[in-house]
Amino acid sequence: MRPPLLFIPGPVPIHPSVLEEMAKPALPHYGPAWVKAYKEVLGLLRYVWSAPKARVFPFLGPGHAGIEALIHTFFRRADRVVVLDNGFFGARLREVVRSHHIEVDLVSSPWGQGLDLQGLRTALRKPAKAVVVVHNETSTGVTNPLEESAELAHEKDALVLVDAVSSLGGLSLPFDDLGLDGAFSASQKCLAAPAGIAPIAVAPSLWESSDPNEAEGWYFNLHTWDRYEHDWGDWHPSPTTISSNLFHAVRRSLQLVKAEGLDERIARHAAMARLLRGGLAETGFRPIAPDLLLSNTVTCVAPPDGVNAEAVIARLREEHNVYVAGGLGPLHGKILRIGTMGTQADPEVIGEFLGALRACL
Repeated sequence: MRPPLLFIPGPVPIHPSVLEEMAKPALPHYGPAWVKAYKEVLGLLRYVWSAPKARVFPFLGPGHAGIEALIHTFFRRADRVVVLDNGFFGARLREVVRSHHIEVDLVSSPWGQGLDLQGLRTALRKPAKAVVVVHNETSTGVTNPLEESAELAHEKDALVLVDAVSSLGGLSLPFDDLGLDGAFSASQKCLAAPAGIAPIAVAPSLWESSDPNEAEGWYFNLHTWDRYEHDWGDWHPSPTTISSNLFHAVRRSLQLVKAEGLDERIARHAAMARLLRGGLAETGFRPIAPDLLLSNTVTCVAPPDGVNAEAVIARLREEHNVYVAGGLGPLHGKILRIGTMGTQADPEVIGEFLGALRACL
């Protein structure tokens, strides 16, 4: 039987040339070859973030390690942060930020809808250190436009931090042009690499305004990573051991992004999302998000009347070896969440999925 066909919102099937890196013998995480590869990855991260002057870090850990690192480095107890929430991961960001004893105001809107910008205006009447927002909400299939929320935040001298876990490398996210201050992502989504590295970008203005002596922690403190890159950069540019296989796999995935071209890759994701949505519509599935906010990296759909979402998910898995995700929170048991990230955004793969779905129906 062929390997499972992953259509969940990450991880995604890994490109053969990326997978090859995981099967190679382990290499040292220091020395001339490692330094050369490390510098290449930093340059590729600046490319994929569209941020040639940003400080970037191939932070070792899951995507949520990225927000923890930004908090440890740039925030202090008693800071006030506004979190925009229109889905599961917006609420998750609030949980993470509050765990650091930071005051959080949550500006919520219904799942499947856009951000509450009027609520943000109201929340920013009080001084806030930052506004934190999910770019692409994988619980609902909504892509949140960032321009207006970033503009409102900066009008009140608040930083803008973005969860780009399911958008980096698949959706338009021009870090510099949007004026973002910090952002984080994850390697197993649109970059189509194994899970384990959280790419982080920090604007020069934020970096230069921070005091290394005030940052908290050691490993999650990005100033530690910067210090090792500066002081040990000619042989050991990271503070701890990074899996050489994982690092070179992510490096290869970034090379593939560059070879394809970022604009072309974004256009491919858009075209394949339209292809998927068209096939779903023919079988009676309906997106739960408004047309103008539909994500091109994850599609969330309700099944036709009389069709049980959980039964479809189970039949896809058991009869066709195809995996999709179910709903989270209030959408549990009500929807399918289908990824079109990286290697999933391919016409033959989408065709195979739609054929399996029709068979299940």
